[in-house]
Amino acid sequence: MFAAIAIMWISAIASAAVDNIPFTMAMIPVIVHLETQGVQTNILWWALALGVGFGGNGTPIGSTANVVVVAKSEQTDDPITFMRWIKSGTAAAVATLLVASVAILLFPHWLEGPYK
Repeated sequence: MFAAIAIMWISAIASAAVDNIPFTMAMIPVIVHLETQGVQTNILWWALALGVGFGGNGTPIGSTANVVVVAKSEQTDDPITFMRWIKSGTAAAVATLLVASVAILLFPHWLEGPYK
């Protein structure tokens, strides 16, 4: 469970700094390697997905969709600046990551799958 929470938070921080798709692609071999070592990885896949999904909301460069939204907002009278996004995006990312952390701690069986 600690590994899942660590992967989720590390993925979230990394996804806020770089686009979440390349980071996810880089992490796939890591989790696959753990699986070949006999580690039960269902919860780790979920942790990666939650981390990159929620963490990508933290900055405008965290996901491709964020970049598109910021670019479109520049065509309006009220564009979304980098700092404006950071203020609300980081708060939203941290809040959802905290909820996901509690869910992983309290209900890991929901994410572990049938391969116990």
